[in-house]
Amino acid sequence: MSDQTNRARGRIEAGYVEANPITAEAEALPFRVERYIEENELLPNGSSVLVGLSGGADSVALLTVLCKLAPRHGWTVRAAHFNHGIRGVGAEEDELFCRDLCEDRGVPCYFETGDVPAYARDNGLSIETAGRILRYEFLERMREKTGCGAVAVGHHMDDNAESILLHLVRGSGLAGLVGIKPKRDCIIRPLLGVRKKEIEDFLETEGVLHCTDETNLLPEGSRNRMRLDVLPYLEKHINPAVVPTLCGMSELLAQDEAYLAEEAKKAYDAAKCERGLLRKPVDALPYPIKTRVIRMALADAGAIVDIERVHVEAVAELLKARTGARLTLPRIEAWTSYDLIKFGNPKPAEPFNIQLREGMISTPAGFMRVVVTKGTEGFRKSSDVCFLDMDKMEQLNGAPVIRTRQKGDRFQPVGSPGGRKLKEYLIDRKVERDKRDQIPLIACGSEVLYVAGYATSELAKVDENTEWMLKAEFIKRLSDDE
Repeated sequence: MSDQTNRARGRIEAGYVEANPITAEAEALPFRVERYIEENELLPNGSSVLVGLSGGADSVALLTVLCKLAPRHGWTVRAAHFNHGIRGVGAEEDELFCRDLCEDRGVPCYFETGDVPAYARDNGLSIETAGRILRYEFLERMREKTGCGAVAVGHHMDDNAESILLHLVRGSGLAGLVGIKPKRDCIIRPLLGVRKKEIEDFLETEGVLHCTDETNLLPEGSRNRMRLDVLPYLEKHINPAVVPTLCGMSELLAQDEAYLAEEAKKAYDAAKCERGLLRKPVDALPYPIKTRVIRMALADAGAIVDIERVHVEAVAELLKARTGARLTLPRIEAWTSYDLIKFGNPKPAEPFNIQLREGMISTPAGFMRVVVTKGTEGFRKSSDVCFLDMDKMEQLNGAPVIRTRQKGDRFQPVGSPGGRKLKEYLIDRKVERDKRDQIPLIACGSEVLYVAGYATSELAKVDENTEWMLKAEFIKRLSDDE
């Protein structure tokens, strides 16, 4: 062993533990994990697996077990350690421990340090949520870099029971009561069928050192309180087998959830469209399917954390709301737009006001190609191209400009008997609220002469008396995701 590991042996009081007598239960743990992997098809023979290694008991036991089983199944085992940038010297010692442990085992290990507090602050997240996001992003990058087929993490049965109870008290639906799954995408959890105590006994049996994160021993945060206070109380006073009972319940509920999720996926696929989610068909769904469709839509829009039942219920109510109604959710917004409900983080459109001139004019929304000709050759009726009488434009107040809408704008479409507020015209045309401030206009003062993509004004229309004609064609600037 290296010098750092020898030093680690002397830091028992600081959270490092050593071996105790062997127990038969701990001796059998690798074989139980092996069966769990086979039953849940977590890791085919010949696979490469990346272990998320914190240095704590769970991940150290996971690495140890997989290394023991690797020769029997032809597995290639690697490891990755993420330093959250929270615990200072303690975190540095954990990293040194992981380096030495992997060096002694001959396991390649990859390291990265992040600034979880800064990420949490910048994104309005809890430290726990921010740490989870950055850690899994790092593990996925390392998985792709190393070509591993799976990332193994050390969640066990007690973790699962904690999650189930936390979801229950937060008002989760059936999906939350299912708890932690053995496999999600490329993440596998081989220890999910064993208790925390069994893991600790196994490490004692093997004489394997591990680190203790002192923050896990503080009664702060909902998960720590569930681990340190609630579950021990339930075990002592209500049900000594509360942990396996909860986990057994979750396995039964998983079958129900799988069926309902399949039905919801069919409904979601039928209701979603390029512009959003159709409100009527979703609102008409049975409530258990409706809420799952909403969760799917939120997940697709990027709301993957901190979404609780109260948020889903609020979106369900929004399905019935008037157009333009808006709801703020964790890290995302939802709003109604006529027959649709939309999700995202819409940014205010950048206003602009540019003098109209001949040539190609660049705007934040796109380009306006302007050509002035004598006579009316080439004139045609079109919503995509604007034709205006130059003499009529000169009789209006204000110099002609290309701009976004302003308060007091009026518009009289060709053929209309009179003008009205531009806002009313856009509402009648069912232009979505978040799009109205993005439409380029040609205007003189408060009189709008062209609404790009929609109509030209009666006030400057081309007719048989037109001597000079202005032709303007708007070319949309494509967004990054178009």
